[in-house]
Amino acid sequence: MNTLQSLRTAAAAALLLLTGACGSGADTQPGLSRWVDPLIGSGGHGHVFVGANVPHGMVQLGPQQPYRGWDWCSGYHYSDSVLLGFSHSRLSGTGIGDLGDILLMPYDPARVQCGEDGTVQAALRHDLECVRPGYYRLRMSDCGVEAELTATARVGYHRYAFEGEQAALLVDLTTGVGWDEVTQAALRRVDDRTITGYRRSTGWAKDQTYYFAATFSRPMADAGPVDSCGAGVRRTLRFDLDGDRRLEVKVALSSVSEEGALRNLAAELPDWDFDGTAAAARAAWDRELGRIGIVPMDERQSRIFYTALYHTMIAPSLFSDVDGSYRGADGQVHRSEVPTYTVLSLWDTYRAAMPLATLIDPELSGSLADTFLKIFREQGKLPVWHLAGNETDCMVGNPGVIVLADLLLKGFVPEERLQEAVKAMRTSSLRDERGLELLKQWGYIPFDRSAELETVAKGLEFAIADGALAKAAAAAGDTVTAGQFARRSRSYEHYFDPQTQFMRGRASDGSFRTPFDEFRAPHMQSDYTEGNAWQYTWLVPHDVHGLIGLFGGEEPFLRKLRTLFVIEGDLGDTADDVTGLIGQYAHGNEPSHHILYLYTMLGQPWKTAEKVREVLTTLYHDQPDGLSGNEDVGQMSAWYVLSSLGMYEVEPAGGRYWFGSPLFDRAEIAVPGGTFTIVAENNSSENKYIRRVWLNGRPYTKPWIGHEEVMAGGELRFEMDDEPHVWYCPEEPEQYADQRPAAEERLFRSEAVEQEIARVCGLLTNERLRWMFANCFPNTLDTTVHYREDEEGNPDTYVYTGDIPAMWLRDSGAQVWPYVQLCGNDPALQKMIAGVIRRQFRLINIDPYANAFNDGPTGAGEDVGYPGHVQDPWVFERKWEIDSHCYPIRLAHHYWKTTGDESVFDAEWVAAMRNILATLRDQQMKEGPGDYTFLRVTDRQLDTRCHVGRGNPVKPVGLISSAFRPSDDATTFGFLVPSNFMAVSSLRKAAEILSTVNGEQELAAGCTALADEVAAALQQYAVVEHPVYGKIYAFEVDGFGSVQLMDDANVPSLLAMPYLGDVERTDPVYENTRRFVWSTDNPYFWRGPAGEGIGGPHIGVEMIWPMSIMMRAFTSTDDAEIRDCIIALMTTDAGTGFMHESFSRHDAADFTRAWFAWQNTLFGELILKLVNDGKVDLLNSID
Repeated sequence: MNTLQSLRTAAAAALLLLTGACGSGADTQPGLSRWVDPLIGSGGHGHVFVGANVPHGMVQLGPQQPYRGWDWCSGYHYSDSVLLGFSHSRLSGTGIGDLGDILLMPYDPARVQCGEDGTVQAALRHDLECVRPGYYRLRMSDCGVEAELTATARVGYHRYAFEGEQAALLVDLTTGVGWDEVTQAALRRVDDRTITGYRRSTGWAKDQTYYFAATFSRPMADAGPVDSCGAGVRRTLRFDLDGDRRLEVKVALSSVSEEGALRNLAAELPDWDFDGTAAAARAAWDRELGRIGIVPMDERQSRIFYTALYHTMIAPSLFSDVDGSYRGADGQVHRSEVPTYTVLSLWDTYRAAMPLATLIDPELSGSLADTFLKIFREQGKLPVWHLAGNETDCMVGNPGVIVLADLLLKGFVPEERLQEAVKAMRTSSLRDERGLELLKQWGYIPFDRSAELETVAKGLEFAIADGALAKAAAAAGDTVTAGQFARRSRSYEHYFDPQTQFMRGRASDGSFRTPFDEFRAPHMQSDYTEGNAWQYTWLVPHDVHGLIGLFGGEEPFLRKLRTLFVIEGDLGDTADDVTGLIGQYAHGNEPSHHILYLYTMLGQPWKTAEKVREVLTTLYHDQPDGLSGNEDVGQMSAWYVLSSLGMYEVEPAGGRYWFGSPLFDRAEIAVPGGTFTIVAENNSSENKYIRRVWLNGRPYTKPWIGHEEVMAGGELRFEMDDEPHVWYCPEEPEQYADQRPAAEERLFRSEAVEQEIARVCGLLTNERLRWMFANCFPNTLDTTVHYREDEEGNPDTYVYTGDIPAMWLRDSGAQVWPYVQLCGNDPALQKMIAGVIRRQFRLINIDPYANAFNDGPTGAGEDVGYPGHVQDPWVFERKWEIDSHCYPIRLAHHYWKTTGDESVFDAEWVAAMRNILATLRDQQMKEGPGDYTFLRVTDRQLDTRCHVGRGNPVKPVGLISSAFRPSDDATTFGFLVPSNFMAVSSLRKAAEILSTVNGEQELAAGCTALADEVAAALQQYAVVEHPVYGKIYAFEVDGFGSVQLMDDANVPSLLAMPYLGDVERTDPVYENTRRFVWSTDNPYFWRGPAGEGIGGPHIGVEMIWPMSIMMRAFTSTDDAEIRDCIIALMTTDAGTGFMHESFSRHDAADFTRAWFAWQNTLFGELILKLVNDGKVDLLNSID
């Protein structure tokens, strides 16, 4: 037994389905059909078919009631208690009634007589009724008969058990359903057990004919002929009963001829075996329902789900005979080897029912593609709403184009028929009918030029179809048609009124219709079809970003969208189709069905999850009124099926299924590639939010999954949570275009760096990651490096930090750091980095307290002219930060160890080291606070210093005071612990160079002594006991006993200390500290829908710095943690391909600094390190 079978067996064992009055106990037969209750949707406005059939069969055999109005469109409504008989053709869920062909009514003539209208009526009691897939039973006590019904694809099978000795059977060829009116009918006696005939009628389908052949298990008692012909035919046939007093009847249908009906009968039901036929029908339903297996939370879910799936499989209905013959849209008989289908309610079903079929029924989907092309050949256009060989042209737009485009894009149109399909779509879209003639002339449909209303609905639906055609034509290689209809697909823009932010009717002079009521939805009497302006404004699923542009951006779009779900208004007295309301969202009709998923498309998937779960659990239930609107030939149920699986095809024709909130713990779909499994871990009513997605064991960073991926089989796993998350980049570009400057605009080119980019990209299989690495790694060289040589020919390099035209000593040292390892293969690169080192130590000698410098003595800077502040014209900013000394030393030492080049360690270097050592000693505050002060007029507390520019006092304990942090924010307590750790390691590096290269033993000894003193002080004053984490490093201390427990994202940070080589990764105090800083116990750790990480006061609350995520990865020994960090970085770049300074925990598109070279190069450094550490497979595991 395979996994899917096991799943179904487990579900069958776990749940029971009670079906109407099918007995005092439960349906105990195996199979998924036992969970189906066909009465769900038979009350309210569901309009579902109730009776016996097989999946997509021609015959829909069920009880028919008198037509009493709109809610009887299917011929049956749960509220009614009168029966006219059992007819063989029916619609399910439509808003118009039709069909109801070949009505049979059994009765005991000793008890009941025909009424004056020629019909026989009986009481229909639900307590005497049993309905199961493929089977219907009703005890009609007033007629003295029990009727049982079952069916094959083309034959309805009746079994009647009479109480008396006589049986009468009314054959009614007059009565239909709804609009249906008979125009011609005929009844012929073939022999004493067989009759044939036809019924031709007009109604919704203007000219439809069903031929039939009926055979009886007993001979007719009447000796005379029963032949009859005319506009209305009703004949009563009588049978003598003996023995078991049963009469069985088999009725075959055909759209072609009576002979075709006889062939269908002979082929499908040659024998008399009602129970076997019913069992076969049930088995057929079990097979079809078995295309999806679920593990629900409770039996109610199982009933709702499998009934919904059942309802999606009633139509489209078979229309061809066993020999392939069918009556075409041209009225002629055709023959095809591929089955032909009808009941194509495409305005409804293009949204979910047809896409669902492409997932679970490839055979049907291929046949539908063939059917569409046959209809095109026969009527000159693709179907709109096709019924029994008739084009009804019901509803608006060109939905047949949308469905065929979807089928083409998903591979259901054979290669040799692609151009035929594009021609069919193009021709259908260029006809002069149904508003298309005005669209071609004006670019939209002006209401004052149209003879009909609903111009907005027509225009929007045509735009959707044009967008679908454009994609299909492009896939088929027809670029001309693709371009033409891509442009026309934006015709929706004409209907948008920027003042009211609604889609509105527009006149030929460009003015909008007035007066305007955004709520009213009069049926067929407005600019909208079965809806209002609130519902139709969002009907641009093919170009959501274009619609956002009309609103003026995401904020106004989302604001309006939020209002949709809460605003109330008067829809009017004739808005029967506008039901299932949540505010003005109308789930009871199709134009709203995609709207819930717009939140996922805009980066707020938690709101989609909330709304989808609300609809799934409140607007669908397991009673007769369990649907919030018309079933609409499977659409309402298909929305439930797809959404309960956790996905929905928002953009018509394209095969992208957007994620919402899976309802079940597990589901399995039978697909050509085997089984596609959907798992929702930790799923519950509270845990409705997707935290993370995995596809085939690999992290998946998209908000949708493609059709091909589903068809290939595999496992889609959702990790569910009770808090909102965003696991993807909402601004993901359609194409990963190179974001680097043009080659001639790049400031510095390194052959070694270019070769390294090519090497790494060649190893990475994730296109997104390749793109980011190629953008980020060379960003410093491309955009910030200004290389030149001084008058003596020595290299001299000035490096911007990014979007600020100044050189930070810290940033520049970090920016060029990862290129040092490539110097051996690139002399020009080595010279450039040597120029950076030379420039850094020269600048330190100008002012050892400054952190950022101009490119020459320009006098630029934020604090120039501040009263009492004297600043050298070389200095851009004079914030004393320990790391401004440490980063240059770190870079110089790494450069020396890598290249062996000692030329940078000249007199300027030695002088700089004397200045550095003196400054660090001064800032130990042993001789008092010293002369350094910093004051600035600012509205940011930490952009200046308290205590008249001197900062809070510190107690001299051997640590070094840092006026500012690496974030350029003022310290609270002056002894900044991670910077002191970096000072220790940097001083020791400097001592090594001074001793080995320069022979400056005394200066080297001074560096070593200071390093030792600071190291000892760190162990004494920087280690504190935390009540949760044990011994950890404080972020800042003052020597008096005050401590600051936090971490800032900027490096040096507590988290980054092993990255800088300042502590061992295995240091137990660091281990504890690492757990602390990456937790909500760190006041600057943020977690939100967009991600989690460390920020700092520099930018503001709830802003996460990608640098912290990178440092987490750099310092991790856990591959899973590293992978998660890379995913976080990939999904929070707002689709730019670059790192940013920070992003909001709520929305990664809310970021600071679009150009920040340090973070960009740091990301490249991280990827390069992971590649060189042998973690290519880990990187490639991300999908």
